[in-house]
Amino acid sequence: MAERSFAREVEDLKLGDGEMFRGEGILAITKALLQSGVAYVGGYQGSPISHLMDVLADAKPVLDELGVHFESSASEATAAAMLAASV
Repeated sequence: MAERSFAREVEDLKLGDGEMFRGEGILAITKALLQSGVAYVGGYQGSPISHLMDVLADAKPVLDELGVHFESSASEATAAAMLAASV
C-alpha cells in the first residue's frame, strides 16, 4: 500500500521541452530519472526510496508510454535479485 498518493501530480511527468515543471522534490527526482532514459526501476516499501516507489506506482501509465519497467518487490532480497536479473 502506498504511503502517499501522487496520482494527480504524475501527469506533470509528461511535460516536455520548454514546459515548466513544478512539483515536490520526489517528483523532480522522478522527472529527472525519466529524462535520463532509465529503463528499469525496482525497490521495496520501507527502503530509502519508498517515496519514489509511491510516485512510480501512481505513474504506471506514464511509465508504460515511455517503456520503463517498474517492479515493486516484497523485500530487499527480492529487489536485489530483480536488479541482478535486469542487468
